[in-house]
Amino acid sequence: MSAAEPIAASAKATHAAEPPAWGWKRRFLLGLARTLVPPLVRILGRTWRWEVPEGVPPGSFSEPPRPAVYVFWHRCLLPIAWFARDHGFGVLVSQHFDGELISQVAERLGYRLFRGSSTRGGHDALQEMQVALAGGQPIALTVDGPRGPCFQAKGGAIQLARATGAPIYALHISPRGAWTMRSWDRLQLPKPFSRVHGIWTGPLMVPGDCSPEQAEALRLQMESMLNRLRIQHDFMEGEKEQ
Repeated sequence: MSAAEPIAASAKATHAAEPPAWGWKRRFLLGLARTLVPPLVRILGRTWRWEVPEGVPPGSFSEPPRPAVYVFWHRCLLPIAWFARDHGFGVLVSQHFDGELISQVAERLGYRLFRGSSTRGGHDALQEMQVALAGGQPIALTVDGPRGPCFQAKGGAIQLARATGAPIYALHISPRGAWTMRSWDRLQLPKPFSRVHGIWTGPLMVPGDCSPEQAEALRLQMESMLNRLRIQHDFMEGEKEQ
């Protein structure tokens, strides 16, 4: 992940994965994701009863979100995807098949895609996000993605903030009543008409001249910020101790 050529503002996705020889089952799943999931998320999201404190960085999106790096855990992906839809956020999506599934949904919810991860294409994607952020585009990152470990932050957001001077805001979504998937990220989908509480903390600033040791300390601080929000505010029993 790092900085290279400017990207055309009209481009919705960069560094898309070369289409692998996926079998018919995977192509079928991609078709379902593309056609069914975005409208379902939009319909279901309208039933959620949001509780968002005044001044949450994305706010009500009555105005465009400010250029910053917004970080959250992968388990919050679905409710945040609805909450921040259609407001031009740039998001990092892996080039693996699970990332391709996410990209089919995210692009149709109004997100700009950057394709890469810590294991494939991440260097180029980070460079392009730096250019986009410097041009005023907010970036949203699931910092324990694409494949975990759950609730352990990777350092890409710190690198991005160090290169651009952008602030980092930590976001968390706590639903009262949700389906929790049996996946590495414990992905949550709030149930219809459930109460969904959005909280945030920050900003965390990363000096441009910080040493590797300071960058690691800031990564741990960002991870601690996110886990404090999760532990203090999750409503679901059995989650607080994790």
